Amino acid sequence: MRGLILGIAFAGLLVVQVLPSALLAWQQTERLNDGRSVRLAVETRDPRDLLRGEYSVLTYEIGRLQGIGAGTPPANCNLEARESCSLEAGRSVYLRLSADAEGVHRADEVLFEPPAGDVPFIKGHLSSGTLVRQGAPLRARPRTGNQPAEPAMCQRLACLTGVVTYGIERWYGAQGVPAKLDRAARKEILVDVRVAADGNAVLDGILVAGQPFAKTARLW
Repeated sequence: MRGLILGIAFAGLLVVQVLPSALLAWQQTERLNDGRSVRLAVETRDPRDLLRGEYSVLTYEIGRLQGIGAGTPPANCNLEARESCSLEAGRSVYLRLSADAEGVHRADEVLFEPPAGDVPFIKGHLSSGTLVRQGAPLRARPRTGNQPAEPAMCQRLACLTGVVTYGIERWYGAQGVPAKLDRAARKEILVDVRVAADGNAVLDGILVAGQPFAKTARLW
């Protein structure tokens, strides 16, 4: 009887330890199989995690937004009363995407609620962000000759400048492989992701110079 109890206790402990990883793998596989396919442009750098090994940090083109058109501002940002407002870090945003002629998805508009209809979008979180109203300056344009720098103006009802993360900024690889990725020219690297219906994304694969470089494993 004591042996049976110990066996049940051990099995229970094993389930508790394994279940979180198994659920995570199951959820990732579901997103990889069922999510909308999106291809993104990136730039990389290659650090190291002492516990998990080497990885590349993927800084996405859509992660650094400069004056992109924005949807209806959140309630705590009244652009009728002021020219600009800062948004709190961690706020969820939804970036509406469209594919260019080469199939790479670019940013069209940033929204503060999931977009309606069957349109490609990805959910992210602001690290920092500033909204400005139509007609307000975005940034100074470079000087030309003796002319002073001229600020670019927001042409939409609202424009956002900020940094957004999507939860797909790290790619782990075998020893030496992330460094190899980091040595590739930025313009040659593309990342395929799968985006679930709620906008959450998982990294599906990496291409370098149009050739498969890495692929995320699936359970089925």
